[in-house]
Order: sequence, then C-alpha cells, then structure tokens
Amino acid sequence: MEAFDQLNLVAEIAAALLGFVAIFLALSKPDGRFAESDRHFVQALVTTAALAIILSLAPRAFSLFTVDANVWYAATILAITMGLLNMLVAARQQLRMSRDEAAQIHWVWHWLAWTIAVSGGILWVLALFDSANAAAYYVGGVSLMIPLCLWVFIGVVFRRFF
Repeated sequence: MEAFDQLNLVAEIAAALLGFVAIFLALSKPDGRFAESDRHFVQALVTTAALAIILSLAPRAFSLFTVDANVWYAATILAITMGLLNMLVAARQQLRMSRDEAAQIHWVWHWLAWTIAVSGGILWVLALFDSANAAAYYVGGVSLMIPLCLWVFIGVVFRRFF
C-alpha cells in the first residue's frame, strides 16, 4: 500500500471516530457537560482524531510545494510539534484532575494510551534520522493514532456504560 493511500485511510477512520463524539454529546448530562474523568478521554479522542486527520493530509499538501524527501521531513516536523502540543494538553488535564475523579480511572487506561502515543513519537523521531525510510516511519506514527483513538473511545464507553 502506498504511503498516501494509508494516510487517506487513517484520515477516513479518524473522521468516523470524530462522528462518535456527537453520540456522546447526546448521551452526556443535560447541560452538555461530562464528568471530569470522562471529559479527559473525550478530549483525547477529539484532539487525537483531529490531529490524525491533519497529519494524514499534510504530506500530500506539502508535496505540492516541495520534492519527495522534503515532504516527509516537513511533515515529520509538523507531527512532532503538534504531537507534543497534544501530549502536553492531555498531560495537563490529567495532572489537574481532582483526586476523586482520577481515582475512577484505572492506571491501565493511561498507561496504554501513553505507551501508544510515545511509540508514535519515537517513530516520528526515527523519520528525522533515517531519510531512506522516513515515509514508513511517518506513516507508522500517524497510523498509531487510530489505535490510540480507539483505546480512548473504548475507555469512555466501558467506563461510562459498563
């Protein structure tokens, strides 16, 4: 499968996952607010899925302005920058959560999510240093955002409804 085809698939799946947020809004409290522990997962789902879409479309957009080798370098710089910002937002919210709300979340939910996120970041860093395989590392890092989105989606569903 070509890199751009894989990225298109990631964008489509991420867009579908974003559609599920509307369902959660319908099932949230009457005032449209979530519990703090649920909000953490919903925000992670929204920001990660949106980032997956952006990072899936970026290389094709960059290819209109530069040659192939620079496409993956520019896209990787964007991915690392935006990925770090996304991680900082998630970490900030996780650390600011009240003790009572944080106690409702088993550590496995966070551990696996952070493991997937850091693994994607490692792949993007490898893309900076191995230009021969930069496309593969980049696509791998972006593709890991789908299991991350699915994990936080499952976290919300199982924690909220089961």
